[in-house]
Amino acid sequence: MAYSQQLIWSQLWIPVLTATIAIIYAYKVYKDVLAMDRGTEKMKEVQDAIMEGSKAFIRKQYSSIFKIGIVLTILIYVTLDGLVADEWYKPFSAIAFILGTVASLTAGAIAMIMAAETNARTTQAATVGRSKALSTAYKGGLVMGLLVVALSILGISILFWAYSFGDAEPQPSSIIAFGFGAPFAALFAQLGGGIFTKAADVGADLVGKIEEGIPEDDPRNPGVIADNVGDAVGDCAGRGADLFESISGETIGAMIIGLLFFRVFIETEYQATAMAFIFFPLVARGISLLMTIFTERMVKLKDEDQENAMAPMTNAFNMTSLLSFFVFAGLIFIYFDGIWQLIVSAAIGIALAILTLYATDYYTGDNKPVMEIVKSSETGAATNIITGLSVGMASTWMPVLGMVIAIVSSYMLGTSFAETDHIYATLMVAEFGQERASLLWGVFSSTIATMAMLSLTPMILAMDGYGPIADQSGGIAEMGGVGEETREIIDSLDMVGNTTKALAKGYGMTSAGLAALLLFQAYLQDYLHLIGSEELPVINLSDPLVISALFIGALLPFVFTSMSMGAVGRAANGMITEIRRQFREDGPAIMAYEKKPDYAACVSVSTEAALKEMVVPSILVIVTPIAVGFIFGALPLAAFLIGATASGILLGLTLNNAGGAWDNAKKTIEARKENGKGSAAHEAAVIGDTVGDPTKDTSGPSIHVLIKLINTIAITLIALFIQYGLLS
Repeated sequence: MAYSQQLIWSQLWIPVLTATIAIIYAYKVYKDVLAMDRGTEKMKEVQDAIMEGSKAFIRKQYSSIFKIGIVLTILIYVTLDGLVADEWYKPFSAIAFILGTVASLTAGAIAMIMAAETNARTTQAATVGRSKALSTAYKGGLVMGLLVVALSILGISILFWAYSFGDAEPQPSSIIAFGFGAPFAALFAQLGGGIFTKAADVGADLVGKIEEGIPEDDPRNPGVIADNVGDAVGDCAGRGADLFESISGETIGAMIIGLLFFRVFIETEYQATAMAFIFFPLVARGISLLMTIFTERMVKLKDEDQENAMAPMTNAFNMTSLLSFFVFAGLIFIYFDGIWQLIVSAAIGIALAILTLYATDYYTGDNKPVMEIVKSSETGAATNIITGLSVGMASTWMPVLGMVIAIVSSYMLGTSFAETDHIYATLMVAEFGQERASLLWGVFSSTIATMAMLSLTPMILAMDGYGPIADQSGGIAEMGGVGEETREIIDSLDMVGNTTKALAKGYGMTSAGLAALLLFQAYLQDYLHLIGSEELPVINLSDPLVISALFIGALLPFVFTSMSMGAVGRAANGMITEIRRQFREDGPAIMAYEKKPDYAACVSVSTEAALKEMVVPSILVIVTPIAVGFIFGALPLAAFLIGATASGILLGLTLNNAGGAWDNAKKTIEARKENGKGSAAHEAAVIGDTVGDPTKDTSGPSIHVLIKLINTIAITLIALFIQYGLLS
C-alpha cells in the first residue's frame, strides 16, 4: 500500500470501533427497555395501535421517497459520474447518494420505532414513580441518539476507505454525494412527518377539545391515535434524519477542508499530522459519542419529591459537554501539537451549544416569556398569538449573537496562530503566502468550533427523543385509565419534553448555521481547486447577478414556510372533516363509550394528505439552487446560499421557539387548579398552541434541513455550475 493507505489504516479503526461500541451499547439499552412491563391490556392495545400506524406511515412515505430517489440517482450518475468524472463504469457518486439516503431513512425509522416501543413502558413506570418514568423515557431517547450518530460515523468511514483505497491522495470530495443523500431523505422525512403530525394534532384539538369539550388524549376522540402516531413520525423520524444529516454533512465538509492541509503536510516529515487534518472530524466525533453513554445513570431524580425533571438532563448535558471538550483538547494535543488557539475554539463551540440550551429553556420553559403568554391568554386568543409571536422573535437574538461571536472569535484565533513561528504555521505560509495561510487557519479553527458543538448531537438527540416518548405516554395514560396521580406525573414530564424538543430544534438551527458556514467554505475551496486558482474569489454585491441570487436565497425559506404551513392547513381540513363525520354519524354512541371511533380512518386521512403535500415544497428546495447555479453561475450561487442561510436561521428560530412557548403556556394553564382546563384562558391557549403546532413541528424544523440541503447540493454540483452556468 502507498503511504497514504497505511496512514488511513492507522487511524480509521478508531471511529469504526467507537461507532461499533455505541451500536452494541444502544442494543443493550434497547433490550433493557423491551424487558420492562408494558402495563395493562388497554395500554398495550393503545401502544400497538400507535406502532401499527407509525409503521404504516413510514412504509408509505419511504416508498414515495424511494421513487423520487431513483430519479435523482440516475441524474447524479449521468452528471457527476458521467459528465464530470467521465468514468461511467464507476458510479461512485450514485452509490454514495443511495447510501446517504438509506442511512438517513434508517436513522429516522430507528428513532420512530424506539419511541413507539418506549411510550407504554414509560406510562407503566410512572405508576411506580416519577424518577422511574423519567429514566425509562430517557433510555428510549438515548438509543436514538447513539444509533443515529454511530450510523453516520460508520457510513462515512467505510465509504471514505472504499473510495480512497489505492489512491495516492485521499478524496473526501468523492463521498460528498453521501451528504446529499442524507439531507434529501431528511427533508422528506421531516416535512412529511411534520405535516402528518400537525394535521392530526390540529384536527384532534379543534374538534375534540374546542367543539366536543373532551380532553386532548380522550379515547373518544377519533384523531387521538393519529395524533400520537404523529409524535413518532414527526418528532422522532424527522429529527433523527435531520441531525443525521447535520453531522454527516459537517463531517464531510470538515474533511474536505482538511485535505488542503494534507496536501502541504504530506510532503514533509509530518505525514501523520497530514492525515489527522482529514480524520480529526471522524475520530473526535467517534470518541465524543462514547461520552454520552455515561449519561444513562445520571438522568434520574434525587427523590420523588423533586418535580423538576429538566434538572437531571441539564446536568447530564453539562457533563457531556465537559467530557467532549476534554476529548477535543486531548486530540488537539495528540494530533496538532496542542495548539492552544484550536483548544479555545473547541471550547467556544461547546459554549455555544450550552448557550443554545439555556436560551431555548428560557424562552420556552417555565419562565417569564411563557408566563407572559399565559397572562395574555386571559384576554383572548388574539393577545395570546400576538405575545407568542413576540416571544418567538425575541428568542432569536441570543443564539444568533452567540453564533456570530463563535464564528468571529474562532476565526480570529486561527488567523492569530497563522502569524506565529510554529512549524505548522510556517509550513502553510511557505506554501500559500501569509494572507491565504491566515484564511485557511481561520477556517480550520472555525471548523474545530463547529465540530465541537456538533459533538453533543448524541446527547441532544437523547433529550429530543425523550420528548415525544413522554408525549405519547401521556396519551396512553389518558386512554389506559391509569389514575390521576400517574397522569400528573406524566404531564410534568411532558412539559419538560416540550422544552427538550424545542432545545433540539434550536440546536438544530444553530448547528445548521455553523454547518452551512463550513460547507460554504468547502464550496469556495472546491471552486478554487476546479478553476485552478489560489486567490479567494470576490463575491461582488454590486453585480446584479450576485444581488439577485442573494434575494432569491433570502426568499426561499419564506416561500417554503408558506407552502409547508399551507400544506398543514389543507391536511388538517381533511382531518377535521373526518372527525366531524364520525361525531355526526356516531357521536352519542362514541361519547357514551358504546362505540369505538374509527382511529384507522384518521391515520389514513393524515397519511394520504402528508404524502401528497410534502412533494412540491421538497422539490422546490431541490430545484431552486440547481436553477440558480445553472442560470446565474457558481459565484452568484454562493450569494444565494448566504441569503438563504441568514433568513432561514432567523425565521426557523422564530417559528420553533414561538411554537414551543405557545405549547408550554397551554400546559401551564391546564396544570392550574383555578381558571385552568375549560376556562376562557384555556380556550385561547389551545388556539395559540394550534397556531404554533405547524410552526414548531413542520415549518421550523424543516428549515434546518433546507439550509443544509441547498449547501450540500451546491458543493455536490459545483463542477457543473462552473462549466455550464449561462450568465456567469
